[in-house]
Amino acid sequence: MDKKSGFLSDVDILEVIKEGKLSIEPFNRERLGSWTYDVELGNTFKVPQYNEIKFIDPRLHHQEDMFRTVELKDGEEFVLHPHRFILASTKEFIKLSDEIVCLLEGRSSFARWGIVPHVQAGIGEPGWEGQYTLEVLNMNEVPVILRPGDVLAQLYFARFITPTGNPYHTKASKKYQGQIGPTPSKLFIDFKK
Repeated sequence: MDKKSGFLSDVDILEVIKEGKLSIEPFNRERLGSWTYDVELGNTFKVPQYNEIKFIDPRLHHQEDMFRTVELKDGEEFVLHPHRFILASTKEFIKLSDEIVCLLEGRSSFARWGIVPHVQAGIGEPGWEGQYTLEVLNMNEVPVILRPGDVLAQLYFARFITPTGNPYHTKASKKYQGQIGPTPSKLFIDFKK
């Protein structure tokens, strides 16, 4: 395998940041592991308003209308009740070049408390930029306290042998390009065509 392709080590991550092929803002060197980067939970939470929802039709609904936004200061607590989920985001803004892909995975330390930091949105495509939206789920039987700055997830980076010819920023839809804060589903856009 070509040395320039595959998963990136800490040394590689620092190199592609220096080359401008990857940006993590803010960047904290202490969060860089041997091949991962730990990301912090942001300050904005979107809480579903179940008492106002009769049904969900992903083709029609603008999910934004279904959430209440909660803004917390650093150090404040958010209580996530059992079997409930919220949308949150990373504090970090990630920018990927056309040859870098990013995978977000939950940290085992929080998973052992029954916290799933993302259900599905774990891939940052080449050419994507934004804050990761986290679909945080409490699988526990008791409430769990979360705080902005908690390290729920980590990022893994890989480099392609050849940069993609179809980066995210060139796609017609690019629904989630440049997202800031927890971003609800924009699936309805796919059905407007």
